[in-house]
Amino acid sequence: MFPACSNCDVWRNAMNALIVFLLLFVESCGARPPEVRIGGVFDLGSYRGKQSNVAIQLAIEDVNNNPNILNGTILQFQTSEMGSNALIDAENVLKLFRANVVSVIAPMTPQVSNFLSLLADSAHVPLITFAGKDPSMSIKHSAYSIQMIGRDAVQMKAIASLLNKFHWREVVVIFQDDELGLSGLLALHNALGGSAASIAQKFSVSVKSFDNSSWKDMQKRLEDDKTRSRVFVIHTSYELAQKIFLEAKQSGIMKKLGGAWIVTEWVADSLDVQDDKIMDSMQGVIGVRTSITHTPHFENISRRWKDKFMRLYPNDIHSENIGIVGAYAYDSIWVIAQAIDALFRINNLTELGFRSSGKLSTNAHVFDEGSALFQKVINSNFKGISGNIRFSKNGLLEIHSYDIVNVVNRTIRVVGSWMKEEFKLNGVEIVWPNESSIPPSGFRKFIVGVPSNVVFSAFINITKSNNSQKFEGFCIDVFKRAVKNLHCHFDYEFQISDESNGHPDYSDLVDLVANKTFDAVVSDITILSSRSAKVDFTQPYTDTGLVIMVPIKKINSSRWAFVEPFTLSMWLTTAAFVFLTAFLIWLLERDKNDAFTGEPAKQMEISLWFSFSTVIFVHREKVMTSLGKVILIIWLFVVLILNSSYTASLASYLAVQELSSPIRDMESLRVSNASIGHMVGSFVKHYLTQELKIEERRLVALKRPEDYVQLLRIGKIGAVVDETPYISMLMSHHCGEFDIVGRPFYRGGFGFLFAKGSPVLPEMTSAVLNITQNKTELENIRSRWFGPYSSSSSQSCNGESTSNLHEREGSDIEQLSPRSFWGLFIILSVTYFALVSFHFGKKFYEGRLTSQRVADVQSKPTESPLPAVQLGEIRPQLDNTPTIPQLDNLYSIQLEEIRPQLDNMPAIQLGETWPQLGNTHEIQLDETPVG
Repeated sequence: MFPACSNCDVWRNAMNALIVFLLLFVESCGARPPEVRIGGVFDLGSYRGKQSNVAIQLAIEDVNNNPNILNGTILQFQTSEMGSNALIDAENVLKLFRANVVSVIAPMTPQVSNFLSLLADSAHVPLITFAGKDPSMSIKHSAYSIQMIGRDAVQMKAIASLLNKFHWREVVVIFQDDELGLSGLLALHNALGGSAASIAQKFSVSVKSFDNSSWKDMQKRLEDDKTRSRVFVIHTSYELAQKIFLEAKQSGIMKKLGGAWIVTEWVADSLDVQDDKIMDSMQGVIGVRTSITHTPHFENISRRWKDKFMRLYPNDIHSENIGIVGAYAYDSIWVIAQAIDALFRINNLTELGFRSSGKLSTNAHVFDEGSALFQKVINSNFKGISGNIRFSKNGLLEIHSYDIVNVVNRTIRVVGSWMKEEFKLNGVEIVWPNESSIPPSGFRKFIVGVPSNVVFSAFINITKSNNSQKFEGFCIDVFKRAVKNLHCHFDYEFQISDESNGHPDYSDLVDLVANKTFDAVVSDITILSSRSAKVDFTQPYTDTGLVIMVPIKKINSSRWAFVEPFTLSMWLTTAAFVFLTAFLIWLLERDKNDAFTGEPAKQMEISLWFSFSTVIFVHREKVMTSLGKVILIIWLFVVLILNSSYTASLASYLAVQELSSPIRDMESLRVSNASIGHMVGSFVKHYLTQELKIEERRLVALKRPEDYVQLLRIGKIGAVVDETPYISMLMSHHCGEFDIVGRPFYRGGFGFLFAKGSPVLPEMTSAVLNITQNKTELENIRSRWFGPYSSSSSQSCNGESTSNLHEREGSDIEQLSPRSFWGLFIILSVTYFALVSFHFGKKFYEGRLTSQRVADVQSKPTESPLPAVQLGEIRPQLDNTPTIPQLDNLYSIQLEEIRPQLDNMPAIQLGETWPQLGNTHEIQLDETPVG
């Protein structure tokens, strides 16, 4: 390309030198810094500090050995160790910022959190934290913070889901008395805002001042009766949690109180590095920690981390894998390395700029590319060993899943998970602090009050033998069945209430629950609005109401009781229609039915017999005419109705009872002067005196079931007012002696009492509702204590409806009169009249037609005599001749009357049978003209 000359070699060498120079210049323009410094702040005296330090060293090695990142730039890691002296810690942190670090990685501890955040913001250095502090705290005052740990707000949602899963309604929170503990407490309160659970009590614990004395004070408060909840959430550092659980182990409070003990991620992340003594004290503890997928890459890093940790710290206890804190520390280095690499590639940086700031008196430099590097970190999106690494716009790591772990025999078992607002158990048995696998109720043992000496022992029955007590009865059985239907274990103990007068005062029972002497009461106690103002009731498990019971007596039937159902007019009307029916049947049947022919006396006998026999449906004579059949059908229908009505009325007369008391209903109860019995101690007395305004002198308190029966029998009281279950039981055992009058005038129901705001009430209400909807289950309990008679039935012991008895109480049974059947008798009379009119009309018409034909025959001339014919000769022609109507049923006929039919016929033999003359008795031939 160059012209030939003697200096060609010189030119060629010059050009090559120029090209080399240009290449070197271009290469020097794209060169990267040989090293980048990253700072770390750790407490190397703690396990977490050592765990993080080893993990970061592994990450630095992996980044520097990877040719696909940083393109030869070496990461340098400079550590600033924290100690017990805050001033020394601050000076060590300042050394990092003077060393021109591009980022600082540290667990955010209370000692240096605010100081580190301030320095990072001032120096424009991204600060990556991976343990210790709730990210939501630092966001308020730091623009360069990146959080490699989940927020308290998220993990507390997982704890709230755990509480709801086991139906725990109250929780006691033990939190560390600093900014970290308070933030967790607030996050838990917010997480429980939309659930059924709530924070019942909270105890703050100081890191510096916690000792045996402070524990004794806390233990006393935990064992106090006012502390109902047995679900404890521990939100402290793992160092403080160790002290708490060791004290709890020595005092035996965990087994004594039972319940559930839950630790947050602050403690759960370090459960697998505790010594045996600590693990023994935490038997049965539940923990919530960020879940990690054990991929092959994670297992490889964990194996290397373990080997390196054992070389650096051979005398320290360590976990079997890198753990979540170590995983976050390892991934933090990769987050910074990838962000620096992206910064170099996009901005073509050959060096990093640091400048001094007049605002800083610490000689720390401001990182010029700090803001750009922070944005590169925020945009990180890759899969690390801890999981997916992705940040929100404000620098918070997005974490959506947690593991639920359980400490069992010094091991950590994953028993469940929480992911995207959903809690699941994986089927692994959970062992609780009391060594049981049954989920605890979450409450201390409930003291359930039971009254003794109740009036009706079938509801509450207490038997004592030696030093033990046995609680039985309908109410007890329903309560026990409801407890079995709960979703969790419910620990309770029955305790007899103190009854000074020997019988329970149900108002006193309400007060005992209201003042927390009892947590609940099981008794035959009615739900009232006045009581609901003091305590809470479950769903009622019986249908009840106030009813009035009065004595009854049976009236002996007279010898003429069989005529009582009908009035005299009814008997006469019935007899009249019997005779009328007999006459009509005879009238219609006498011409065509041989059974109704003969002598007049015989015809009357047959007709009357036929009519009376139809009353009991035993008639044997057949009815031949169509009109007779119609009358018989209508008459039999009327007889059926009369028979049914007579039978029902007669049965009522034979079993009739009358009330022995003048009380018929609530109004007569109020205005009468009769004494009224009621159960001692019940609300009935107050209701009768205050609501119905009945004088108290008329009221008699009944203390035993026998009092109900005896006082009613002897007439000392005229009625008893009590609740339906009691009255129903009495009536079932004394069938036919008592009856209920009027209608129930107060609606209520038996329910179980619980203190106001009791956390177990919603579950018990749901359990009782399930029992009442399961009719078979509830009826089985009823049958056990009340026999086959069901209190829910509307039938009395003799099978008669109580409502029917109410309709006739206090009055005679009404006799049946013609007025009761006037519509039926009118229909019958009109039908009879119509049929008879039709019959006589038909007879009249047929008579006129016959007379007309006879007149026509007689008016014809006789000159043409009828030729003699032989009937035998015309028989074939007559076989198909239609029947002559005039010949039907006639005893004798005149042949001239049928002359028109015989004209032009050949001679016939009269001796042969003619079908149309089959019923003719004789034929007068001499009256027939012969040709």
